[in-house]
Amino acid sequence: MLVKDIETRHSYIFMHQSMQSDCINDSHSINMNDWTLFYSEDLDVTVHEKGANSIVVLGYMLDIRDGDLTTEKIAKKLGQTNNIDNELNYINGRYVVILNKNNGLYVYTDASALMPINYSQTDKVISSHDILIKEILEHNGKTINPVQEELLGSFDFTRYQEIFKFNPSLKLNLKDNTFERYYPITEIKRKSIEDILKELDLYFGEMIKWLKKWDNDIILTLTGGYDSRVSMALTNELSGRIEYVTYLHPNLKRLSEVAKKIYEVDIFITEALEKNFRINRTQVNLADYNLKGEEREYYKNILQTAHSFPLIDYFKNERKFKKALHIKSTVFGMGKSDFPLNKNHNPETYKEMGEFIHGVSNDALKLSNYSDILTDYYKRNLQSENVGKGRHFFEIFHLESRMGNWHSNVTQETDPELLEFIFVNARRILDLLQSPSIQERRDKVLYKNIINKYWPALLFVGFNEKAFNLDYDKLGIDTTKYFNGLKIYEHTNLLITEMNENTVEIKPDKEEVGPEFQYIFKTKNKTNDSQKLTLKSLFNKENARQYINVSIMKLNEKSLISMDIVDLFKGYDITLEPFEEFMIEINYNHRFDKSSWQQAGRIEISIL
Repeated sequence: MLVKDIETRHSYIFMHQSMQSDCINDSHSINMNDWTLFYSEDLDVTVHEKGANSIVVLGYMLDIRDGDLTTEKIAKKLGQTNNIDNELNYINGRYVVILNKNNGLYVYTDASALMPINYSQTDKVISSHDILIKEILEHNGKTINPVQEELLGSFDFTRYQEIFKFNPSLKLNLKDNTFERYYPITEIKRKSIEDILKELDLYFGEMIKWLKKWDNDIILTLTGGYDSRVSMALTNELSGRIEYVTYLHPNLKRLSEVAKKIYEVDIFITEALEKNFRINRTQVNLADYNLKGEEREYYKNILQTAHSFPLIDYFKNERKFKKALHIKSTVFGMGKSDFPLNKNHNPETYKEMGEFIHGVSNDALKLSNYSDILTDYYKRNLQSENVGKGRHFFEIFHLESRMGNWHSNVTQETDPELLEFIFVNARRILDLLQSPSIQERRDKVLYKNIINKYWPALLFVGFNEKAFNLDYDKLGIDTTKYFNGLKIYEHTNLLITEMNENTVEIKPDKEEVGPEFQYIFKTKNKTNDSQKLTLKSLFNKENARQYINVSIMKLNEKSLISMDIVDLFKGYDITLEPFEEFMIEINYNHRFDKSSWQQAGRIEISIL
């Protein structure tokens, strides 16, 4: 597509017909009410019409509930549903949707705006490239100024004033030119890892089915961390046809010592994965590739970032890919809670929310009008206090700014050589990633369990370290549990039952009990606050003393308290300081094989 003298590939412009568009050439067009969509030859566009209603999809879609559905079939279903907001929760892919229904015209994006989208709300222009909006507006007599350099790539800023990145959690009503937030719309519910895995298994199965039908090249970017390992595990059934790609840094001398160590670990891990799993891995030395001359200047002009010109050169000029599927793992950050623990875990006010803004330059933070910039950002993006509805604002901002802006720009660099695919780029899955407790997310419990289910051997190669995990039990796949800030990391021969939101019960896991069995419970306070606990047995038979003894120990103090389980019926209080650990050991002095003696060993642990 050609706009004035600027040619772009994999591009589109959606603009109001009151604007002059005679500067747009070499494009296809579709009229929708009083708007017109212009798009380039190489952009995949799906149209479904029924009477006066229509829907246009730019890019590709997949339904995580049915991997057999094509983009055409999904578009038809979306055009007919009375609740597209909810339906889109289950649609993965890389797309922009324009819905013309009941005289209304709406614009939606995929869950993280993988398909780049920029807008000028006042002038009614939407486009894949910020520079195309600039050219259209200048053609219509408007002066466009560059944005402050300190703000480039942060919040929702593009390179130009009054042209912003489209927030993936909002929809735009073009009839009255207003945004409306449709994610998140409901309070999030905490779920157990088991329940989350059960639901995810259905969605991952359908996505794997969809991937098997992909009729072009598939690559997966592989690093030494958790995120790409989860993606790799999910491709187990397709590993024979997937090319796993890693990159060598073009200039190691420029890296800090910390960065060099991280880089060395990445190389160690990816080489270990190739050697031990015999995958088809390509190691790209980025020093061998770069854009030069006019081609380099061209990309500097049309792109909002210069993240990696060597990658453009490699995939476009060396490999000559055309719409190969690129499995990435960036959105997995939504399930890791990578924020400081010493801050409020439930930010609700604007002041508290502001502490979790990230990806903003230090120079921007020093601007005299920074507070006004932040306030305007909140208003534009409808980020009210408690916008997350139980989801952490750190994740909301990560999704809507870091993914919706920076990452969207990065994916555009290799259009149309690569089309990005991310297993978790659907709003329903994003909610599931945020459903475990904060500590479970920080400890990657869900991700370890996904790997364990789909390709368990991958767990034996270290994560972000030069090591092999030869002790499977230390991975915490089956034994680690979390409860109200407590990490229960060992429970030998014990059943753990959550009685309510403040109490758990432990008891022997079998009716047959005796001194030959160890019954050990270990937990750690994983919060920054003191935790007051009460331990209480449920056994109060005076004539049954001396049969069961209970030992309680704070592991850092090595101080042991020992008592008969009958005495523990009165309760025993203990205070755990931040990150302090303690242990309970239940000792039977005789062997029994009746359920009543199993029940006699019950202990309740309550958080006050």
